Amino acid sequence: MGIELEQKYVVDSQRPWQVQAELLSLLNRAGYEVRLLGETPQEDVYYDTPEDDFLLTGGSLRVRGRGERRVLTLKTPVGQTPQTGAFARREEELELSSDALPAGFLRERLPELDPDALRPAAQVENLRRTYEVKGPAGCRFELAFDDVIFRDAGTGETARERQVEIERLEGTEADLARLVRETAGRVAALRSVTDSKYQRARKRAGPEGRRGQDKRTPPG
Repeated sequence: MGIELEQKYVVDSQRPWQVQAELLSLLNRAGYEVRLLGETPQEDVYYDTPEDDFLLTGGSLRVRGRGERRVLTLKTPVGQTPQTGAFARREEELELSSDALPAGFLRERLPELDPDALRPAAQVENLRRTYEVKGPAGCRFELAFDDVIFRDAGTGETARERQVEIERLEGTEADLARLVRETAGRVAALRSVTDSKYQRARKRAGPEGRRGQDKRTPPG
């Protein structure tokens, strides 16, 4: 179990590749060492109760597929950090050996939840390009450029979005705040958001999105 601390952005631009180049240039000019790790397709299925308990609390329960591997991830919110405005979440992972949700694992961590009531609520397809970013005093981050397709699990409605995530791997909250201030905070096309991908999926591809709330022209 660990605490995930990351800053999330939506790319408000019809030229997301230019936004990516601008951010990478700012990182280099600020003295960060940047190394491309690769590009990986991801397929996520998010589960929730009929009452939308995860959606309403800011948590999430997902099963991520990467090739033959399937990993269940449970995220529960810890709170908003004062220096960056990012949200911290407690993260637990379990590699799955079957298609069934692990009822024992879930009952132990969420005793008030009935695992049998969980149903697929959203699907997310993501082509993720990741970089390792190293800074002074040993701080280290993962920078991700995401090309995301949200899909409503019930209706199949879809919405597309480009996102950027910066996750602290080693270092302090102040290190993350410094990186944001010197780089991402200077990119006009990056709009800071505190929603999780699950919350974004429900807003963009769910009933609220279809009514036009939080609806923007998808970047090309």
